[in-house]
Amino acid sequence: MKIIKRSIIIGLLILVSFVPLLVRAEIKDPLLLKLVEKGTITMEDAESIQGKTKIELPKGLQGISIGALAYIDYSAGTTGHNETNFNKFSLTRGYVNIRRDITPWLKARVTPDITQIANTTNSQKGDIEVRMKYYYIDILPPDFGFLTENDFRVGLGHNPLLDFQEHINIYRMQGTMFQERFKGFNSADMGIGVLGNFGGKLSKELQEEVGYYSYYSGRYGGYHIGMYNGGGYHATEDNQNKVIEGRITLRPLPDAIPGLQLSYFGISGKGNKSTDPEWTSNTGFVSYQNRYLVLTGEYVQSKGQQDGSDEKSKGGYSLFGDFKIPMHDRLAVTARYDVWDPDNDSANNTQNLFIGGASYKIYGGNYLLVVYEQLHYENLGYKDDKKVQVVFQVSF
Repeated sequence: MKIIKRSIIIGLLILVSFVPLLVRAEIKDPLLLKLVEKGTITMEDAESIQGKTKIELPKGLQGISIGALAYIDYSAGTTGHNETNFNKFSLTRGYVNIRRDITPWLKARVTPDITQIANTTNSQKGDIEVRMKYYYIDILPPDFGFLTENDFRVGLGHNPLLDFQEHINIYRMQGTMFQERFKGFNSADMGIGVLGNFGGKLSKELQEEVGYYSYYSGRYGGYHIGMYNGGGYHATEDNQNKVIEGRITLRPLPDAIPGLQLSYFGISGKGNKSTDPEWTSNTGFVSYQNRYLVLTGEYVQSKGQQDGSDEKSKGGYSLFGDFKIPMHDRLAVTARYDVWDPDNDSANNTQNLFIGGASYKIYGGNYLLVVYEQLHYENLGYKDDKKVQVVFQVSF
């Protein structure tokens, strides 16, 4: 079968409305207050000048921020390494991000997400249901010497590597990152962790040079180390083991090359099976960013995997690049190449993934992405999987 060559451009209009509670405003402008005191103008006139009304949330909602992130996807091609055709529209992500600053040192985040039931034995197959993706509190201790912006996180929180990577490679809308795609681990788990920066943050000017504002903007890098159940956010824990995961990132030349970062990520524990299969992983990750260019390289060697389905030695590497067009920096071209060997002791089973296309930044975090993807299998008799994809990322 020839893959569909004509892409369908997806348009979506999201309307969000909010009806505020209107209350009389207090006069805070000292000049207006003086004019009222002198009888020059009435209180009603002062309110009209200042702005008679203001938005005021009920007390229980004050201090809460609410946002959303969604991926509206159209994809067509072949899958299953046997040229099985598909052609579908999908909602592949549907976050509602709810955050609350409870005190200056205590914060909380709740993020439900949608998923579509795919289990063929379930009578609800195809239903879209809501599950919890993140649900944690952040306890913010003071700086401790070189360790700054420290955060003690408890609950259903981020994997130490993936969230960091997704602030560099912004195209999570296209699909999962390298190791998650090949089922090494997923993006969240239940447990505790501590994260923060080394030596404060980059200056605003240096962050602009790097091309982003992020809490991963430690002047000399940062860290994230935690202990988790190990099954991931959408699996029950099938053993009593706890998994240690940690990332250390160094920014060696913050003034000369602020966009250069070197990271190590490690996992030590057992796969999520009652038999406690071995699960260890070691990853090196290098990234470079500026206003127009993002380049990353990742190399991993591991044994076993999160779901405990095997204890094979495996590994591979991933290369990624994104280039904004200087004369029109809303437009960018992007490419990624992954090589994954699921069993280092067996021959002819390597998988090679190519992704390439273009993105257009509409506004803020709202993007339109058009890409072509091809997954090549070295296994004898396997056909390449191919896909044309159009994704609209909605963010507010």
